[in-house]
Amino acid sequence: MKKYELTENTIEINGVVLYQIRALIDIFENGVKIGDLGGYIKSEANLSHEGTCWIGGDAKVYGYAQVYNNAHVYGKAQVYDYALVYGNATVCHNAKVFGHANVYGRAKVFGEAEVFGYAYVSGNAKVFGEAKVFGEAIVYDKVEVYGNAQVFDDAQVYDNAILVGGDWTINPISILGSKHFVSQCDTDKIRIGCIIKTFDEWLKQYKEIGYDNEYTDKQIKEYGLIIKFIIKLSKIV
Repeated sequence: MKKYELTENTIEINGVVLYQIRALIDIFENGVKIGDLGGYIKSEANLSHEGTCWIGGDAKVYGYAQVYNNAHVYGKAQVYDYALVYGNATVCHNAKVFGHANVYGRAKVFGEAEVFGYAYVSGNAKVFGEAKVFGEAIVYDKVEVYGNAQVFDDAQVYDNAILVGGDWTINPISILGSKHFVSQCDTDKIRIGCIIKTFDEWLKQYKEIGYDNEYTDKQIKEYGLIIKFIIKLSKIV
């Protein structure tokens, strides 16, 4: 059974015509009643008829993007390209999810935040403010990324870390590199694998330590960037 229909109310965005949806059933979980108007989609491929998922307000979902399960997209949020929003995830306010990004679990993306590229945001993670998660970054568990913070490349951030405009307020920062975890374990110390050194010590010795531990040149460059990334974040207030 269909839970919504496309109306004749249309808007155009980036040259694409979107149709406003109208509820055909009550969706109590999202406060939707039969006849309520929702957001805008390109086609029924963008919003599943299964589950309690809904697109409300002035939200727009188009391209090959999909919203399904019990996800909720509303406000003026946009989900497009090949992005997926599912599980019990929420995308709202002016947030954007695009590219091949996935937002799922009980994750929330809101404010002016953007999640794009091949990024994943899941668990109970929150991305908001003007934060950006992109590249192949993974943010999950109870992580909060907000302010002007950015998580990118192959970074993995999890546990209870909080990144505010570049400043981690709860340690450890945990990033899974290609060989070992990297964690900020004190205000001026980083742990890579089982080795703990100060910021200055790592900056001076990471290449030598890398070669001693049989890192490739590519891995040494990778860990050098991670070390500098953590140090830079720690200095931003």
